[in-house]
Amino acid sequence: MYDHAQRVSRTKQDNRPRMASRRRSRGRLPLLWGGLALLVCLLLSACSLYTVRPLNASSSSAGGSGPQTFDPTSYVNQIWDSRVVPTVVQQAHDASEVLAALKANQQTAQQRYGHQEGDGPYTFMVKGVGRVISVNTSSRNGTLDLDLPPYDGKADLSLQIGPVILGTAIRDGVGFIHFSQFVNQIQYAQVADALNARAVQVAQSIHPTQLKGKLIQFYGIFALTDPQFILVAPVKLQVEGSGS
Repeated sequence: MYDHAQRVSRTKQDNRPRMASRRRSRGRLPLLWGGLALLVCLLLSACSLYTVRPLNASSSSAGGSGPQTFDPTSYVNQIWDSRVVPTVVQQAHDASEVLAALKANQQTAQQRYGHQEGDGPYTFMVKGVGRVISVNTSSRNGTLDLDLPPYDGKADLSLQIGPVILGTAIRDGVGFIHFSQFVNQIQYAQVADALNARAVQVAQSIHPTQLKGKLIQFYGIFALTDPQFILVAPVKLQVEGSGS
């Protein structure tokens, strides 16, 4: 019995360090988990999981006045005389030449004279002198029907005069205005509208309703959506013989 009591006593003494160690280990676990949780919180607070960008934030390349505003009219006013008009005047092809090429082989004409922005229609910068054979103001998309040389009394194309100009031919046709320059589709569309508004000013400056039978020198852009109906958005116009 004495030996048995000694063995039991020694066993209890041997188990005391182990039990104390286990108690210390269990005591450390909450501290360890708490430390890990704190570390995760610190890491998350230092990292941004997403970025909030206002819809009306402007792109610096689009010439916005600040990070929270974009004024399409101001943007277009900055580039109209300095870039839009010079680009069309310098790169426009004779309208009769372009129309003849389209009739002969549309695909070849598109590659030679046209420009495509994204997956949109091909656009063409054209110039020429046309005789006004009719003035159409029954709709808000007013037009002048022009007869190009050799004059045969038939309309070869229509010049948009507003007050509404259809399409996005000017924006897409100049070749230096791209969707990637803007924050969103809204701004991109606003630029097209502002360019069209400037084109209306150009058209109205020559008093289009008084021009039937007169010759007009024009520079403009059209989008090829219907080869039988060429609708040109003007960027520069002059009445022949007006000296303006």
